[in-house]
Order: sequence, then structure tokens, then C-alpha cells
Amino acid sequence: MKITKVKLYAYDLHKMKEFYSDHLGFTLIKNTDNYFEIAVGESIITFEKIPAFVNKQYHFALNIPCNLFQQAKSWVKEHTEILCSDGQDEVYFEILMAHSCYFYDAEENIIEFISRQEVNQKQDAEYFSPEHVLSIGEMNLTTDTIYSVANSLKEYGITPMKNSEISVDGLTFIGNYEDGANLLLGPSKRIWYFSDKKAIVSPIMIEIDKHLQLNMNEMGDFTVTQL
Repeated sequence: MKITKVKLYAYDLHKMKEFYSDHLGFTLIKNTDNYFEIAVGESIITFEKIPAFVNKQYHFALNIPCNLFQQAKSWVKEHTEILCSDGQDEVYFEILMAHSCYFYDAEENIIEFISRQEVNQKQDAEYFSPEHVLSIGEMNLTTDTIYSVANSLKEYGITPMKNSEISVDGLTFIGNYEDGANLLLGPSKRIWYFSDKKAIVSPIMIEIDKHLQLNMNEMGDFTVTQL
């Protein structure tokens, strides 16, 4: 499974575009009064304007080369505040064989750089920059109807990683991490790792492998459409 596109929502498009494009240096693909798009390796992220009364909170991970994790951490520290947990500014996930670090964007969505040691290809570089980002590696899908959403995904062959059990309290990794991407299926109100932010049922669109579109609205209604 590959996450080819996502549409997220933002309250202040100018502030978000300034952060991602001007400050961090991601390539701006489109820019209108109502939305903008950036390239994150082979994937695309769209931020679309949304009214301030709509609650939202996003977490996503960007795949980076397996040999550039420390360089990426240094880059984060040069551009924004890196997030810490128990005095640590990185973590190793044994189940994914991956190193990760975290930071907030301009609206305090939680961004992760993930370096999957057996999946993400190497790149020859002394320093890290956004051009080294490979793709979207993880995208949260927060819902309070976890079994219903999981069953809808299963109909299209999108199943829990390594045939794990669905969790109603924690995160369930959906998809095969060896293909480079997972959905993070979890309930609202759980606290995100390396953060004090609570997961919120949020409007989102996630495109999978360029042929499936997952949509959730702010009420939590979930649909899957074949493109």
C-alpha cells in the first residue's frame, strides 16, 4: 500500500503555506485562495481552508532515507523545535524497524520523519533537505467506529499489519509496512506519541495507490470510493 495523496484542512492557509513552502522548503505545486498543494517525495499533500469552528488534529509521517535519520534530526532542529518525550528526541520502533522524530507544523499537527531501516532506500547525501523525503509513510485515521471503518477497508484488501488484532483503545497499523506506508487507525481522545495533543475525528481524504479514495467528514462518516 502506498499513500499517494492526502487532503488535510487548515484554518490559516497563508500561515501554513509559509511554514511548509517558505520556511521548510517543500515544493509548492498549486496555490489558490482556497487550498495549496505541496510535494512530499512521490506523494502530494493538499491543505484546504476550513472554518475555525470545525475541530481537527492530524498526524502524519514522512518516509526519509534509511541512512539520513541523524541528518534529518539536525535539519529539524535548525528549522523548528523538535519534540521530546521523557528527555528523548527520537524513538526506535522495533516492529517497524524504524527510527522516528517529531515536530509540530504551524497549526500544531504532529509531523514525523520515519526512517524504515529495511524499506526506505538509501540516498547519497551529507546533509538532509526536503528533496530527500520519499513519500507519506503514515497517516492517521481517527474514528469512534473503529470496527466499522476497519471492515470497510477490509473489503478493499486493506487489512491490519501482520494480521494483528484491531485495537479500540490504541493504534492499529493498517497496511503492509514493507510497501512503505500505513494507516494509523485509532479512537479519538487518545494522546499522540511525543505530544500532549488528543486525537480528534477530523475531515480528511486519503488516496491509496492512485485508485482508492478514503473520505471522512467532520462528523466521522467514512466512505471508500474507487477512482
